[in-house]
Formats: sequence, C-alpha cells, structure tokens
Amino acid sequence: MPTDSRNETADGPDEHGALLMMRHRHTTERTSKTAREMRIVPEMRHKAWLPMLSILLAATVTAQDQPDFSGRWVLEASAVAGPDVAQSLTVRQPIVRTNVHGAPIPPFFKELSVERQLVTGARTDTYQIGVEGGVIEGVPSNRGDGRSANVQQSRCSVRWEDKRLVIESGQYSGPTREAGAYTEHTEIWQLDGADTLILSITDAGSGRGATTKTLTYRKN
Repeated sequence: MPTDSRNETADGPDEHGALLMMRHRHTTERTSKTAREMRIVPEMRHKAWLPMLSILLAATVTAQDQPDFSGRWVLEASAVAGPDVAQSLTVRQPIVRTNVHGAPIPPFFKELSVERQLVTGARTDTYQIGVEGGVIEGVPSNRGDGRSANVQQSRCSVRWEDKRLVIESGQYSGPTREAGAYTEHTEIWQLDGADTLILSITDAGSGRGATTKTLTYRKN
C-alpha cells in the first residue's frame, strides 16, 4: 500500500517545533532560577552579617561592664610610705575575645598583671581573674583516723564585686584558720574617675589584729 508522503512531511515540522518549544521552556526556567539564586545570595550574605554584628556589639557592651586598671600609676606624695608600699604600679589587664579554637566569645578580663616598684626593687604579681582555689599539703599521721598532722594550706581568690576587684590570699598551718598560725592578705581595687586608683590593703594574722591602709594612685 502506498505511503502518503504528505503526512510524513506534515508531521515532521510539528514534532520539531514541539521539541524546540520544550528546549526553550527549559532554558527559560533555568534562566529564571539562576536569576532568583543571584538575588538570594546577596540577601543571604547580608543577613549572615546581622548576627555577627550583633555579637560584636554585644561584645563591646560586655567588655565595658568592668573597669580596666591598665596603665602606669604613681603613688600620691601625701601617702604613707613604707618598704611594702609600691611607689608606682604598672598594670596590664588583657581582654580575651576568642576561645582556644578562634571562635568569638563574650570578652572578659583574663588576668591582672601588676609590676610594683618598691623601695627594695621591682616585683611582679599576676592574678587570674575569676579563679578561686588553694593547695593543701599534709603529713599523714600514725593515729589511724585518716587525719593529717602539720597541715599547710594556701588559698586564693580573685573576683569581681560590682565594680571592685577583690584579691584575697592566705597561708594556714592547720586544717582550719583557728588551728594554727596564719596570714591573710586582701587587696580591693577600684577606680575613682578615669585617672584615680584607690587601693585598699588589709593584712591579718594570728596573734595580731587586722590592719588596713588605703592608697591613692594617679595615672601617669
């Protein structure tokens, strides 16, 4: 049976046209999707900065919550001098803003490093802020009750109390404060304005009462 060539000729263009339309539609869809993605990426980048900015702003506020004693301080001329009184102080108070992995954290003052210029020479003390602890050393007794004789203890505390930094240390020769000889030393640091440092020092010990002296330093 003869084949109608007209039908083949008519069908060919229709199929070809349909294929072109499908390709055009797919191309248009890909173009539209790409355009949408190009619009979204900058928007996502912009939003990604917002939490980081919030963290930085919060960090700035947090870092200002406590006073910074950094700088060089000179004892007022009218202050009572003595071998244990520093004529000047050089203070370093570094701020930590990242953890050990480099990720941002709320900033805090890690330590207070104080170089004291005494009559006898310079001495540097470093205090870890926010640390409380101590060391206990003892010689086991032969009484079999688990207790120790000749107990030696040392305790330290460095903490914020409102806007004041309190540094406490003590040496004890017994399991309790009253059990033997002891010495205690307390320093309270506070600022009076930007250029005045008030340092209150209290010393106490067994067999003597507590004595307190208040020293005023001016920023140099």
